Amino acid sequence: MFFSTSTVFIRRFSKVGVSWSVLGLGLIGMTLSSTLLYGQSAAQNEHEANNPPRPILFPSDMPAPYFPADAEIARAAEERFGQAPGYMDPDDQKRILAPQEAGIDEIDDLDNTPFGSLMPAAGGLSKNIWQPSSIEIIEGLLEVLKLPNKSPAMGAISQKLLLSFASMPSGKVIGSSQKEIQEIVSQTKKADGVLLKRFINLRLNKLTERGNLIDLVRFLQNLPENILEPKQQNAETLLLGGDLIGACQMSQRANPQAKINNQMTGEDFVNMKNVDPEMNEADIFWLKMYGFCRALEEDNMAAQTALSILGDQNINDYVFFDLLSQLMGSPDEREPFVSIGITALDPLNYIILNLLDQPINADLIETSPPLLISALVLNGNLSAESRLQAAVKSYLLGGVSSETLGKVYDVQEFTENEFSQAVRLAQFDDRPLADALLYQAASRQKLDEDKISILMEVWNRAALNNDMGRKAVLYKNILSSITPTSRLMNSAHHITRGLLLAGDVQRAVQWYDFARRGAAGGDAEATRALINIWPLITIAINGSDIPWTNDILNLWWNGQALLAPDNRNDKATLFYAIAEAFGNHVPEDRWMDLVRESPVKKMRSIPLGVWREIIRAVGENKPAQSIILSLIAMGADGPGSLNANGISTVIRLLRSFGLEQDARQVAIEALAANDF
Repeated sequence: MFFSTSTVFIRRFSKVGVSWSVLGLGLIGMTLSSTLLYGQSAAQNEHEANNPPRPILFPSDMPAPYFPADAEIARAAEERFGQAPGYMDPDDQKRILAPQEAGIDEIDDLDNTPFGSLMPAAGGLSKNIWQPSSIEIIEGLLEVLKLPNKSPAMGAISQKLLLSFASMPSGKVIGSSQKEIQEIVSQTKKADGVLLKRFINLRLNKLTERGNLIDLVRFLQNLPENILEPKQQNAETLLLGGDLIGACQMSQRANPQAKINNQMTGEDFVNMKNVDPEMNEADIFWLKMYGFCRALEEDNMAAQTALSILGDQNINDYVFFDLLSQLMGSPDEREPFVSIGITALDPLNYIILNLLDQPINADLIETSPPLLISALVLNGNLSAESRLQAAVKSYLLGGVSSETLGKVYDVQEFTENEFSQAVRLAQFDDRPLADALLYQAASRQKLDEDKISILMEVWNRAALNNDMGRKAVLYKNILSSITPTSRLMNSAHHITRGLLLAGDVQRAVQWYDFARRGAAGGDAEATRALINIWPLITIAINGSDIPWTNDILNLWWNGQALLAPDNRNDKATLFYAIAEAFGNHVPEDRWMDLVRESPVKKMRSIPLGVWREIIRAVGENKPAQSIILSLIAMGADGPGSLNANGISTVIRLLRSFGLEQDARQVAIEALAANDF
C-alpha cells in the first residue's frame, strides 16, 4: 500500500531511540504494506439440526400491520425464516454466498473490488453480502446502528460485517447464470469511484466508533493508495497504529499548501510558502505533518520552515511548536517537556510525546477520543493506575480486547492482605481497581473452590451492570482451568454458563457430561445441576449429541416448579421460542400450558419499523442489510432485553444467512440474561 521505508527515516528512528512498543501499537506486528486477497467462501455450518425451524411469521395472506404491502416479499421472508439451519439452496449459492461456483473459477475474474482485512478462513463473511443493497439504505442503517454495546456476540457479528473482504453495495442482485454474474461484475467495476470511497468511509466511520485501533489500522493498511483517501482521520489513525511511514507518505500526497513531493528540499519549500496565504484546518494539519515528517528525516530546515509558515498564519499552537522543536534537537540536549498548555491530546502531539519519551498526564485520558485512548492503554510511559483508567474506558467503548484488559489488570499492585480479602473488599468497592483485584486474586488461587468463590462475586457485579457476557470472556482461562468434581457440583451450572458465554463449548460439554453421569447414579445435586445446564447446552450444541425428547423437556418443566408461576411461564416462553428457532420441536401441550398465562416480565419487542424492514430485507435476499437490522433490533442492551418473539426472529434471520454459531451465541446471551 505505502512506499518503501527510506534509509534516512530508519536512521532517524535509531537516533531518537524509540522502540515500536513505545509508539503505541507497534506490538501489533503489522506490516507496512499488504497484498489484497480476494477471498470468497460461503458461510457454512459444521452440523445441521434434525428438523428445520418452524416458521414464526403469520401466513402472508393474512392481514398484519407489520407486513410490507408486497405479498411476494412477505412469502419469501416466511419461507426463508422457515428453512433448515444454515439453509442454502442452489440459487442462493450462485447468487449471493458462493458465486464462484456458478462457473467462474478465478475470484479475480468475478470482481476485483473487495476491500477488508478479515478473510473467510478467519471467520469473514461472503464477499457479496452487501451487493444487493443500495448504498443509501446501508448508509441510513449504519447511522442508526450504535456501536459498541455489552454483547460479545453482537460485537463479533458487527466486526465480521465491517472487516470482511466485501464488494460495495450496488443495489443489484447477482443472478444465477454466468452471464448475469458477469453483467453485474462489469457494472460494479465501472462504479463511480466516489461511491466506492463512500462505502469505504462508511465502514471506517463505524470502526472508529467501535474504538478498536487494531482492527481499524489493519483495515486501512489493506486499502490501496488510490482508495485510501488522504484525510486527517486516516493519517491520525496510522500515526496511533505505529505506521508513521504510512502517515508521512499520505501527507506527501495530501498537502494542498505546497504540493510537496519526495524530492523537494527545505529550500524549495521556502519558495512555495506564499502560494496560498489562506489556510483552512486541513491545510494546517498537513503542514504540521510535513514539519513532523521532515524532522524525523533530519531535514530540520524544512521542519523549521513549516513552523515559520504556521507562525505567519497566526497559528499559535505553542504545544506543537515546542514539541517539534524538541524533536529537532539532539536527544542528549533535550529537557523535560512542560505540558501546562495541553488541555486535550491530539494524535500528532501524542506521538511526538511518545517519541520524546515524555509522560502523559492522566487527566487527559477522560478528554481523549476513543482511538487515542486505545493507544494510551499500550503506552509504557503511563503509570499502572493511568493505564487501568485508559483500559477500562477503552474496554467499555469497545476498543481494547478482554485479553488486553486482563494484562492491564495484572500490572496493578496489591498486598497479600488485599488478595486474601479480595471478595470482602470488592463487596464495598465498585471501582475498576476492585475488578483488577478480583481478577488477580482469582488467577493466583490454587484451589478450584477458591476460584469459584471469587467468580461468584464477579458474576454478582456483572449482573448488576448487565455485563456477564464480557466478564465471561475476560475470565475464560480461569473458568477453563476448573476441573469438574463432585464437591463442585453445586457450582456446575454457573461454571458451565460462564464457559458457554466465553465460547468454550468443549469445556462446557465436559461439565454437562459430568453432571449427567452423576444424575444417572442418583445424585440429587447432580440432577439439579443437569436440569439447569441442559437448556443452555442444548442450544449451544449444533447437532444430535445432546438429546431433545418430550421426557427431558417435561423433566426441565417440572424442575421449574419451585419458581413463582409467573417466572416459570416467562422462562418457558423464552426457552421454547429459542429452542424452536433452532429446529427443536416443543409439543403443543407444552405451549398450551402457556396460552392460559400472560407474560409478566417486561421485555422489549422489535420496533414496528425495524420489523417491517427485516421482513422486506430477508424477502429480497439482502444479507448485510438484514444482519444490520438484526443488530439494530437487539439494541444497546443486547439480546437479553428482547422478548421471545424478537429473539426468535433474530436467531432465525442469522441462521438463514449462515451465521449459525453467531446465532447460538446470541441465544446463550439471551438465556443467561434471563436467569438460565
